[in-house]
Amino acid sequence: MRARRSDSGRLPSRAAPLSPFVRRFIKRVQNTVKKFELWQRGDAFIVGVSGGPDSLCMLDVLATLQKKYAFTLYIAHVNYHLRGRASDRDEMLVRKMAARYRLPLSVLSQKKKLKTASEETLRNIRYAFFETLRKKYGAQRIAVAHNEDDQAETFLLRLLRGAGLFGLSAMRPKNNFVIRPLLEMSRTDILRYLKERSIPFREDASNADPRYFRNRIRHELIPFLEKNFQPQTRKLLAATALLLGADYASLKNASSPLPIKSGFEGIEFSRSASLELPEAHLRHELRALLRPFLAGKNPTKNIIYELIKSFKSAKNKTLTVTFSGLKFVMKGDTVTLLYK
Repeated sequence: MRARRSDSGRLPSRAAPLSPFVRRFIKRVQNTVKKFELWQRGDAFIVGVSGGPDSLCMLDVLATLQKKYAFTLYIAHVNYHLRGRASDRDEMLVRKMAARYRLPLSVLSQKKKLKTASEETLRNIRYAFFETLRKKYGAQRIAVAHNEDDQAETFLLRLLRGAGLFGLSAMRPKNNFVIRPLLEMSRTDILRYLKERSIPFREDASNADPRYFRNRIRHELIPFLEKNFQPQTRKLLAATALLLGADYASLKNASSPLPIKSGFEGIEFSRSASLELPEAHLRHELRALLRPFLAGKNPTKNIIYELIKSFKSAKNKTLTVTFSGLKFVMKGDTVTLLYK
């Protein structure tokens, strides 16, 4: 992990006038906010700040707009202690920036050694911490700093691993309490913003490590596509993800729910009634049904396929599909989900 500019000593003043580029950047963020209804005047935010360029850019934008929108801001930082002194320097910079903006800071120090340091594990720790703070302070929003490049990379990553409409929707500008105000801003513009605002930040050396699939997409695949096929690859992929997200939301809102009832042994519903739904709607309903039993994760495509195949089976016998400690039993027209 290295710092771009010095992250020690006295930080530059916030009193410097805004350049034309910075003003345009903030206006574009406000346009995103208006388009997706990300916040309202008087909202309180938990602002996730890692010390990297994206989160410090977002923090400065929110702090700049704080008076105009009567915001209340609380900074949140997680120190996973995975990179030794570099992790501590990240925390030190965030502490200095919190002092610079005169904002309260909460730090989660994850000193207990993790069984796995996967991206998913770290994300779960981070968002659980943010949600705890949101409830503590009565905040309406959790602001995270994913940008347009992140969106394009996530779209390609999921496409190459195989995904349906939900997966290809990638990241939504608003997901319950979580908002992403920089989702339509490019990484290039974010770095220029920081330079013109004299804001220090730190970079994680692992972001260039080719062992990570996302990094190969970022540093190899997307530049190849931009050079040989479409110069606007990042912007177009990110826009496609947003369009698919809107399509998925329409599907979700339009779908008829499964006629579920609580039976003696578990959840029950009619097999014939489920097959009356369009298959795309049925897949959505099954994912929604199973997600609470899978720690909020979506079931795999194979599981959904096996369930629907069983629903359609003409065999006159009891059929059973078992996975992840759950059991679907199909007997006659009744489908029972056993989860105890």
